[in-house]
Amino acid sequence: MLSEKGKVAIIEKYISREQNHNMYKREMRFYSLVKLGRKNEVAKALESSNFRDNINKPLSDNTLQSLKYHLTITAAMLARFCIEGGMDINRAYELSDIYIMRADSATNENQLFELHKEMCMSYVKDMEKLRKENIYSKPVVMSIDYIYSNLHRRITLTEIANEVRLNESYFSKLFRTETGIPVSSYIMQKKIETAQNLLVHSDYSFLEISELLAFSSQSHFISCFRKECGMTPRDYRNRFFKRLEVDHDEQ
Repeated sequence: MLSEKGKVAIIEKYISREQNHNMYKREMRFYSLVKLGRKNEVAKALESSNFRDNINKPLSDNTLQSLKYHLTITAAMLARFCIEGGMDINRAYELSDIYIMRADSATNENQLFELHKEMCMSYVKDMEKLRKENIYSKPVVMSIDYIYSNLHRRITLTEIANEVRLNESYFSKLFRTETGIPVSSYIMQKKIETAQNLLVHSDYSFLEISELLAFSSQSHFISCFRKECGMTPRDYRNRFFKRLEVDHDEQ
């Protein structure tokens, strides 16, 4: 039988895990909003939440240095999401380099908070402009927004059709005509893209990633990932992280 201390430890671990999952959901939604060019929603999110509020743990005993490290991580995530959203890779890394260098010379926390807001808005404005050049119909835009907001769940064609208030068959044809792929393929594609980000930019285990993205099991996640990417999550984490560093250095 577990001691009281043992029970408390398990409960604390569970609470911590739930907090981490909730933070992950907020972060993924925010990056997705930037990727979609949702300027007003990104601005609102930045105003309602301080940069410090989204930091799970310090990366240095020096508070200012820790914030600089976290801003660098944010810059990498923004660049990666926006590249996947269609931003030119040179432009994405150019923005990242500019803000990382400016952060390095910051002398107080307020400068970093303002720099974080400016960086996020720079990315989302570029993505808003890019998105206007590839306009989808309102129902398809709404469905894409819904998918990005619910990657942590199992999403069905029926619920998306209900969300955009269209007949399921008609919506399915409309989505495929405008995007070039079926709804189910698009959902899987975005889940795998998110998994790729997590494999490169976080230390989440394969099991945790499979749970965060609502795969039925770790083996199901690995199978789907291999089918989409031609390699296992382990191979992707090992190979792509190294390639990302090389590519970035060459810019």
